[in-house]
Amino acid sequence: MYEKDYPFLTFLPPETSSRRAENGLAAHASLPGYSDLSIDSIHALTTFLLDELQCRDLDQISHRLWLMSTQSSANIAALHRQRVRGREIVITEETKLHLIWFYDKIHIKPLPTYLLSTTFWNSHLLSGKQPFGRHHETIVSSALGLLRSYAHLIIHESDFRIAKDRATTLIPESITWDQWRLLRSSLLAIRDEDVSGRFRFGEIRLTRLNFYCKFLLARTYYYRTHRQYGDYFASFYPPLLFLFGIVSIMLGSMQLAATLEGQNEQWPRLLGLFRMFGVMIMGVTFLILIILVALFTVKIVREWIYALRCRYLLQGRSAGFSSAP
Repeated sequence: MYEKDYPFLTFLPPETSSRRAENGLAAHASLPGYSDLSIDSIHALTTFLLDELQCRDLDQISHRLWLMSTQSSANIAALHRQRVRGREIVITEETKLHLIWFYDKIHIKPLPTYLLSTTFWNSHLLSGKQPFGRHHETIVSSALGLLRSYAHLIIHESDFRIAKDRATTLIPESITWDQWRLLRSSLLAIRDEDVSGRFRFGEIRLTRLNFYCKFLLARTYYYRTHRQYGDYFASFYPPLLFLFGIVSIMLGSMQLAATLEGQNEQWPRLLGLFRMFGVMIMGVTFLILIILVALFTVKIVREWIYALRCRYLLQGRSAGFSSAP
């Protein structure tokens, strides 16, 4: 992988001698942004970068991620768009949660300082004498994927301001808007073949991930959303209450109709009206239930059709490119 040429290296923020000294690269002492981690301690550095960058579970099932997300690495809403959708940006240092969203929250991993260091890329990640051995491709492909994802998160200057907000600080303070514009255009040139399987997809809905991981990872959940028993059991209340309400209405209507059958026909018109009302309530309730089930089925089928169409359309394009002279 280090034989490849990556144009984005030309547009990384310039490193002054003082900045290199702060990062420790002048003396090869420490990883940029982590002064306590010796850059010459290969085992510790490899373990750290794997923990920092690799999405082991999502890479493992990357060939099935099309079931739960649009098959496109560009399926990432810009930061201002996240705000428009009412999503709260939740900072995470776990790459496995990067771009995973759950209702009104989306998890984003801040861009590590060392991924903006030209010296670190040239001396370690892309060096012909790279020290990571069999883990080299995993580390570099994950790093490229994480870096490229920011090209979709920060598109406009408003996104840039959100990223540099002190409440989030997604990118280092030293980088300027003009520098980012030049860097972003070159990051978009990174191909899917160069990034890890997870980063060939964009945002992923956590509820879908928790559902499919039971079959794909043989685990009960990908990431636990309920930390308390009360929160866990409370998630069952709405569907149970809805079901209880439907059953109660149906039973009440049946009881009304059955009771009227045993009454003396002293007020035939009034009893007929009550009987008709009870039957009508049963019919309307049953119709509502059928409509809701049908709507749910239609939504599931449409999502599957969309996922299959995207997948096979992409495969068709790839086959066309590969057969082109």
